Amino acid sequence: MNRTLLTLVVLLATGCEELEPFIPTVSFDTLTVDAIDFEGAQVDFVFAVENPNPIEIGLSSFDYALALADTPLFDGDNADGFTLEASDASELRLPVALNWQSTWDTVQATRGLDDVPFGLSGHFGFDTPAGEAELPYDEDGSFPALRTPKFRLANLRATRLNLSNPLAPTAELALDLGVDNAHGSSLFFDRFDYGVVIDGRPLASGLLSSFEVDGATEGNVSLPISVDLLTAGTTIYSAITGGGALDVGLDATMDVDTPFGILPLTVDETGALDVVDDR
Repeated sequence: MNRTLLTLVVLLATGCEELEPFIPTVSFDTLTVDAIDFEGAQVDFVFAVENPNPIEIGLSSFDYALALADTPLFDGDNADGFTLEASDASELRLPVALNWQSTWDTVQATRGLDDVPFGLSGHFGFDTPAGEAELPYDEDGSFPALRTPKFRLANLRATRLNLSNPLAPTAELALDLGVDNAHGSSLFFDRFDYGVVIDGRPLASGLLSSFEVDGATEGNVSLPISVDLLTAGTTIYSAITGGGALDVGLDATMDVDTPFGILPLTVDETGALDVVDDR
């Protein structure tokens, strides 16, 4: 055994204050987002670990507990065969996969925020010549809080009714949508490609170039629908001309400009709406 290593073994065995310079140091470096969409996120918590010793040291244990907005989310352990290079700095990554629905079901009161505070704590255990050296850590920072905008079938309005020609009666409708944005920042919706089905009949399709919904609000957008009443069917004709409820379905695809980049979104909403005379 060389002199440097022998000195290290003696110091580790003594437990004296002189041991401290030989214990690895750990500091939280950054949070990296590897992938994010409206389903979930893949992130890495990155630690910088400094090994002052002239020999490699293995990570014998690693446990963690993650909290978002002061709400405990999950915990676990994973040593994963990590080894510190001799007399060098190493990067240790803790990969975390989150499903947004289960996350926000657990973590409440995040409306109006683009990021929420996180807390990450636990212990590192290092294999040293004198046994395991355990280092606690307790870190915090900001975590992306991506929420899926929620679409709501709000109203079905009859804006124009033309019955003057009994051979070609027509109606103009407007389907009003509520679009809820839980973020602090505005969301921008581009290439809103939609189709509307009423009483089982595809009655409208179109493309909206763009619209915006302010942060922490429910915005509104209206989709125009032209109806040939002769071919629409008796249920639709009766509801539009005399009032009543209709089964409405909306399918749409779009790009959403979020605080975390432009993300694709698909919407599929159904419901029963009373036809409102808005002429």
